[in-house]
Amino acid sequence: MTGKDFLKRFEASGIPLSAVYKVCVNAPEFDKEIFKKNAPGAFDYKGNLSTVFKDHQNTFATYCPFPEHQKKQTKGDAFVLHNKSHSFYCYGGCGSDRNIHLNVVQFVMCLILGVSPEVAVEFELSKIFFWPAVRFLVKNFEKELGISLADVSKKAVYKEDVKQKILQATVDYYHFLATEIGKYSDKIDRYYLEERFFKYVYTKEEFQEHKINSKIGITPSSPDNDMLYKKLKKLKFSDKDILNARVCIKLDDGRIIDAYRNHAILPYTYGDRIIGLYGKNFNKNAKIKHKRLDGYYETPTSLQNIVNQEEFYFVEGDNTKEALKAILKKLGLYESLKQKPILNTMGSKGFKDEHAVILENYRKADPKKLKTGYSIFDPDDAGRKGTLSVGRKLQNISKIKIMVIRMPVLEKNGKPWYLDVNDLFEAYQENAGVIFEKLKKNAISLDAFTLLYFLEEEGIEDYADARIALSRHAQYLDYVPKEERLFIMEELLNLLVPVFEGEINRTELRKDLKELLMDRPVLNRTESTIPEDEEEALKELDLGLDEDEETIEEDDLEDVGPIGPAIPAIEGFEVFETVPSSPLWMITQDEEFYKQHKEKMVGLLFVNKLERMEEEIPNGTKMVLYDDSFNKDDFNSISKFETFKFHFEEDEKGVLQTIYERKK
Repeated sequence: MTGKDFLKRFEASGIPLSAVYKVCVNAPEFDKEIFKKNAPGAFDYKGNLSTVFKDHQNTFATYCPFPEHQKKQTKGDAFVLHNKSHSFYCYGGCGSDRNIHLNVVQFVMCLILGVSPEVAVEFELSKIFFWPAVRFLVKNFEKELGISLADVSKKAVYKEDVKQKILQATVDYYHFLATEIGKYSDKIDRYYLEERFFKYVYTKEEFQEHKINSKIGITPSSPDNDMLYKKLKKLKFSDKDILNARVCIKLDDGRIIDAYRNHAILPYTYGDRIIGLYGKNFNKNAKIKHKRLDGYYETPTSLQNIVNQEEFYFVEGDNTKEALKAILKKLGLYESLKQKPILNTMGSKGFKDEHAVILENYRKADPKKLKTGYSIFDPDDAGRKGTLSVGRKLQNISKIKIMVIRMPVLEKNGKPWYLDVNDLFEAYQENAGVIFEKLKKNAISLDAFTLLYFLEEEGIEDYADARIALSRHAQYLDYVPKEERLFIMEELLNLLVPVFEGEINRTELRKDLKELLMDRPVLNRTESTIPEDEEEALKELDLGLDEDEETIEEDDLEDVGPIGPAIPAIEGFEVFETVPSSPLWMITQDEEFYKQHKEKMVGLLFVNKLERMEEEIPNGTKMVLYDDSFNKDDFNSISKFETFKFHFEEDEKGVLQTIYERKK
């Protein structure tokens, strides 16, 4: 069933919108307390909703249930429902500013899923909430609609391509092992409940529930394991499609084995759709500890978890996300939140400019949401650089206020212990939640964090160095509130006093700092452009804005493949004078041809092994041209690209032209 099919079915059902309204405002997901605050007249003296739902009127007005309706409503006439056309509108000014009436599915998005009308009317922004809203309607009006939940399950809803089906089958299989097969389930339990952080949060029974809800999986540990491959073959998937989905790999000897071996598995999701997998190696000494399926994601994973929130957290990796969920549970927030406001950035280089643009679009549609983002990266150098990289994109592109929660640095076995969220449980055990609350309360702005970072990197050796360094980086303080400047000034004193070796005391230095820093005006960040000097400073730290390297949670991360979306096919034969705007690479197995043309041809790549083609083609490639050196009619390795055959010809002036045709 498609979305249009469902809307037609609902229209034909004769269910009045007032009946949907009644179900929504009485559902446990609906926040009645905010409704009472904004519309006290809608409730009787006992606090019960007293609205009369006029099912048989074509149109009727009532109190507006949206949180966005700021003024207290004295008359129940702001919210207008059209029973026959299944649309609604608020004349109180809290609906869409484009004067668009919203349909019944968008109605449920707003009241039950917390989506604002401004977002609901934008298809690209609200589509991840469409089917959850449909399932709410089916659950409550199954008999009237003649539709069951099975008809609108995620497997029935999406026009799944083969890759999506394989990813779903893979997640289901690994999840089955983790929850139903004793030795695998016990291994997952030992890992999370004994070696990781959940032993301070969950009982074994509670963790079993967590495994089910989060779809945690586990893979067999044999080095040449092919159990998933055999499972997928039984489901009638072809070798080509299995390899195309990247869940299995082909060895030099022709054997096909599972891509993940001896890993705990978590799925990446976008709405109800699986878009990738993350695996954590159980072997602590393994060269590759983290493996992510697919190197490129068009949208941030778990985007739907944050877009309805005023504030959210963004973390570096998957285990940190799971640990933060546990922290929120300890604080009593996890169960009460309709959405879990955590964005997994997949590492400092996994969060791209285009991801920040997506969040910017949500901000433009509804400025009341996504106001503040809290960074929770590791306190080591890689984590601090990650905070700068991701934080600047969210601040300068998405227009989100960024605060940095700085994790503690303790000592363990005589060495610095850089605590991440996981380590809070080990270090503080039952007090982990309390410590996290204090850390969040003491969070500092991204500009203050940037200033402190650069000063620490200066290598200050004397008083002159200190003044020069402060002058060079003081522009960051222009965006730091005065009260926060007092706080970070003491940290600057801790940083600077030791280098003076008695030449100046703390009081004198504080006086200089106050004169230098506290008198500077406070500015607001309103522009998306990054100052030129800041951009240069970030580039020196390998944090340039045009970073194309793939995400890393640790240096030994392995990514299984690149690949962005394909472009429309080019029909017939074409001659091009310049390389097309779509990222393109030409590939050849002819080494002499490669040596002859590599200096002149943009994007010419020598691929000496067909099965390694995906490893050699750079991330972001959308189009691939191949020549006659490929004798085999086997292009499984590049089946996700738009693929063309090319050769060179001289025109009438003797100029070499590139001719390409679509692969048959």
